[in-house]
Amino acid sequence: MIFPITGKVRYSLTIDPTVWIFDERKIEVDQIGKATDDNAQEAYYAKMGAAWDKGITEGSRTDHNKPMTREEKDAALRGTFAMPLAPFIQNAEVLDEATMLRFEGTETVELALHCLPELYLQFSKDGKVLTDGPVHLLYQDQIVRSVERITVL
Repeated sequence: MIFPITGKVRYSLTIDPTVWIFDERKIEVDQIGKATDDNAQEAYYAKMGAAWDKGITEGSRTDHNKPMTREEKDAALRGTFAMPLAPFIQNAEVLDEATMLRFEGTETVELALHCLPELYLQFSKDGKVLTDGPVHLLYQDQIVRSVERITVL
């Protein structure tokens, strides 16, 4: 179940949300909007800094098949997750004249581009792919189900 991001962008994207379960940017739906834990963020930066230092001193090694821990697997099989939309829109490189985003699903919703940091796409529920997907748009208290296309206007 894929969906496109098209419109006033330099690069149109085709997104497959079924692979997001392995993405570190995912967030549990019940954590959206809550204050981020500074300690967790600092730990993440410390981990990335240590990896950078190791890459500089010892050379870099890409390990694409890093196994998940048992806890990570269990959490992925039980959790309800969403992905922030902003990185995908930024990768599509929005053109200067763009001002809105249109989400086409069970209903069509248009939101201003400046709302982008608050937009999340839910891709799983209780560890399973959405049956009425591919994704649901989560914005404040709104849910737009079955989003099949995102257009930058």
